[in-house]
Amino acid sequence: MALYLVIALGAVTVAWVGWNLTLDALWQPTDRVTMRRILDLAKVKEGEHVLDLGCGDGRFVVAAAREFKARATGIEIDPCRVLWAKAWLLLAGLSQRGARIIWGNMYTADLSNADVVILFLSAKANFRLKERLRHELKEGARIVSYYHPIWGWKPDEIGEGKKGYPLYLYRIKGEQ
Repeated sequence: MALYLVIALGAVTVAWVGWNLTLDALWQPTDRVTMRRILDLAKVKEGEHVLDLGCGDGRFVVAAAREFKARATGIEIDPCRVLWAKAWLLLAGLSQRGARIIWGNMYTADLSNADVVILFLSAKANFRLKERLRHELKEGARIVSYYHPIWGWKPDEIGEGKKGYPLYLYRIKGEQ
Protein backbone atom coordinates (compact mmCIF):
# COMPACT_ATOMS: atom_id res chain seq x y z
CA MET A 1 0.00 0.00 0.00
CA ALA A 2 2.80 2.41 0.90
CA LEU A 3 4.47 1.71 -2.46
CA TYR A 4 1.28 2.71 -4.30
CA LEU A 5 1.09 5.93 -2.30
CA VAL A 6 4.71 6.78 -3.11
CA ILE A 7 4.12 6.07 -6.82
CA ALA A 8 0.93 8.17 -6.84
CA LEU A 9 2.61 11.10 -5.08
CA GLY A 10 5.58 10.83 -7.43
CA ALA A 11 3.29 10.87 -10.48
CA VAL A 12 1.39 13.91 -9.17
CA THR A 13 4.66 15.71 -8.46
CA VAL A 14 6.06 14.96 -11.93
CA ALA A 15 2.80 16.12 -13.56
CA TRP A 16 2.74 19.34 -11.51
CA VAL A 17 6.39 20.16 -12.24
CA GLY A 18 5.87 19.34 -15.93
CA TRP A 19 2.81 21.59 -16.11
CA ASN A 20 4.70 24.43 -14.41
CA LEU A 21 7.46 24.17 -17.00
CA THR A 22 4.90 24.98 -19.70
CA LEU A 23 4.04 28.33 -18.08
CA ASP A 24 5.62 31.64 -19.13
CA ALA A 25 7.29 32.16 -15.77
CA LEU A 26 8.78 29.77 -13.28
CA TRP A 27 8.08 30.53 -9.65
CA GLN A 28 11.07 32.06 -7.93
CA PRO A 29 10.26 33.72 -4.60
CA THR A 30 11.45 37.31 -4.39
CA ASP A 31 13.55 38.17 -1.34
CA ARG A 32 12.22 40.79 1.11
CA VAL A 33 14.87 43.42 0.27
CA THR A 34 14.15 43.28 -3.46
CA MET A 35 10.41 43.21 -2.82
CA ARG A 36 10.64 46.37 -0.73
CA ARG A 37 12.81 48.06 -3.38
CA ILE A 38 10.24 47.23 -6.06
CA LEU A 39 7.37 48.69 -4.04
CA ASP A 40 9.45 51.77 -3.14
CA LEU A 41 10.51 52.27 -6.79
CA ALA A 42 6.82 52.21 -7.77
CA LYS A 43 6.11 54.80 -5.05
CA VAL A 44 3.05 52.89 -3.87
CA LYS A 45 0.66 55.15 -1.95
CA GLU A 46 -2.03 54.28 0.56
CA GLY A 47 -5.27 53.27 -1.14
CA GLU A 48 -3.70 52.62 -4.54
CA HIS A 49 -4.40 49.36 -6.32
CA VAL A 50 -1.34 47.13 -6.72
CA LEU A 51 -1.72 44.23 -9.14
CA ASP A 52 0.81 41.39 -9.10
CA LEU A 53 0.60 39.30 -12.27
CA GLY A 54 1.78 35.76 -11.62
CA CYS A 55 1.73 36.40 -7.88
CA GLY A 56 3.02 32.98 -6.76
CA ASP A 57 2.64 32.74 -2.99
CA GLY A 58 1.19 36.26 -2.70
CA ARG A 59 4.13 37.91 -0.92
CA PHE A 60 3.79 41.19 -2.88
CA VAL A 61 0.06 41.30 -2.13
CA VAL A 62 0.76 40.86 1.58
CA ALA A 63 3.57 43.46 1.62
CA ALA A 64 1.63 46.06 -0.39
CA ALA A 65 -1.45 45.71 1.82
CA ARG A 66 0.40 45.50 5.13
CA GLU A 67 3.25 47.99 4.68
CA PHE A 68 1.76 50.46 2.18
CA LYS A 69 -1.97 50.15 3.04
CA ALA A 70 -2.65 49.55 -0.65
CA ARG A 71 -5.50 47.58 -2.13
CA ALA A 72 -3.62 44.62 -3.55
CA THR A 73 -4.60 41.84 -5.93
CA GLY A 74 -2.59 38.87 -7.07
CA ILE A 75 -3.41 36.88 -10.20
CA GLU A 76 -2.06 33.31 -10.25
CA ILE A 77 -2.78 30.36 -12.55
CA ASP A 78 -1.36 27.63 -10.30
CA PRO A 79 -4.17 26.41 -8.01
CA CYS A 80 -1.71 25.12 -5.37
CA ARG A 81 -0.07 28.54 -5.05
CA VAL A 82 -3.47 30.23 -5.04
CA LEU A 83 -4.51 28.17 -2.01
CA TRP A 84 -1.21 28.92 -0.29
CA ALA A 85 -1.50 32.66 -1.01
CA LYS A 86 -5.14 32.82 0.15
CA ALA A 87 -4.20 31.05 3.38
CA TRP A 88 -1.35 33.53 3.91
CA LEU A 89 -3.73 36.48 3.41
CA LEU A 90 -6.18 34.95 5.86
CA LEU A 91 -3.50 34.34 8.50
CA ALA A 92 -2.13 37.86 8.00
CA GLY A 93 -5.64 39.27 8.56
CA LEU A 94 -5.57 41.08 5.22
CA SER A 95 -8.54 39.47 3.50
CA GLN A 96 -10.88 42.05 5.05
CA ARG A 97 -8.61 44.98 4.11
CA GLY A 98 -8.89 44.83 0.32
CA ALA A 99 -6.18 42.25 -0.37
CA ARG A 100 -7.13 39.29 -2.55
CA ILE A 101 -5.78 36.47 -4.66
CA ILE A 102 -7.54 35.47 -7.85
CA TRP A 103 -7.11 32.12 -9.55
CA GLY A 104 -6.87 33.22 -13.14
CA ASN A 105 -4.85 33.91 -16.24
CA MET A 106 -2.76 37.08 -16.29
CA TYR A 107 -3.30 37.37 -20.05
CA THR A 108 -7.05 37.82 -19.61
CA ALA A 109 -7.16 39.58 -16.21
CA ASP A 110 -8.68 43.06 -15.95
CA LEU A 111 -5.83 45.57 -15.69
CA SER A 112 -7.87 48.76 -15.97
CA ASN A 113 -8.09 49.73 -12.31
CA ALA A 114 -4.43 49.10 -11.38
CA ASP A 115 -2.22 51.96 -10.27
CA VAL A 116 0.84 49.71 -10.01
CA VAL A 117 1.56 46.44 -11.81
CA ILE A 118 4.30 44.11 -10.58
CA LEU A 119 5.95 41.73 -13.07
CA PHE A 120 8.49 39.03 -12.25
CA LEU A 121 7.90 37.01 -15.35
CA SER A 122 9.86 35.87 -18.39
CA ALA A 123 10.90 38.20 -21.20
CA LYS A 124 8.36 36.38 -23.40
CA ALA A 125 5.53 37.00 -20.91
CA ASN A 126 6.44 40.70 -20.63
CA PHE A 127 6.37 40.96 -24.42
CA ARG A 128 2.99 39.22 -24.61
CA LEU A 129 1.55 41.62 -21.99
CA LYS A 130 3.05 44.80 -23.48
CA GLU A 131 0.13 45.95 -25.63
CA ARG A 132 -2.47 45.11 -22.99
CA LEU A 133 -0.52 47.12 -20.42
CA ARG A 134 -0.22 50.07 -22.80
CA HIS A 135 -3.91 50.12 -23.72
CA GLU A 136 -5.66 49.02 -20.53
CA LEU A 137 -3.73 50.88 -17.84
CA LYS A 138 -4.71 54.45 -17.09
CA GLU A 139 -2.33 57.35 -17.54
CA GLY A 140 0.10 57.57 -14.64
CA ALA A 141 -0.02 53.86 -13.80
CA ARG A 142 3.36 52.36 -12.99
CA ILE A 143 4.78 49.02 -14.00
CA VAL A 144 7.81 47.51 -12.28
CA SER A 145 9.43 44.53 -13.93
CA TYR A 146 12.03 42.57 -12.03
CA TYR A 147 14.94 41.24 -14.07
CA HIS A 148 13.41 41.41 -17.58
CA PRO A 149 12.76 44.70 -19.40
CA ILE A 150 9.74 45.19 -21.60
CA TRP A 151 11.14 44.98 -25.12
CA GLY A 152 10.71 48.18 -27.09
CA TRP A 153 9.95 50.34 -24.06
CA LYS A 154 12.39 52.75 -22.44
CA PRO A 155 12.26 52.56 -18.66
CA ASP A 156 11.62 55.76 -16.72
CA GLU A 157 13.94 54.52 -13.97
CA ILE A 158 16.12 51.51 -13.31
CA GLY A 159 16.60 50.29 -9.78
CA GLU A 160 18.54 47.39 -8.38
CA GLY A 161 17.46 44.31 -6.48
CA LYS A 162 19.35 42.82 -3.54
CA LYS A 163 21.62 40.70 -5.74
CA GLY A 164 22.17 43.46 -8.31
CA TYR A 165 19.46 42.38 -10.75
CA PRO A 166 17.69 45.26 -12.49
CA LEU A 167 14.27 46.64 -11.59
CA TYR A 168 12.64 48.45 -14.52
CA LEU A 169 10.06 51.15 -13.81
CA TYR A 170 7.71 52.26 -16.59
CA ARG A 171 5.02 54.94 -16.37
CA ILE A 172 2.01 54.89 -18.66
CA LYS A 173 1.74 58.14 -20.55
CA GLY A 174 -1.33 59.39 -22.41
CA GLU A 175 -1.70 58.36 -26.06
CA GLN A 176 1.53 56.40 -26.44
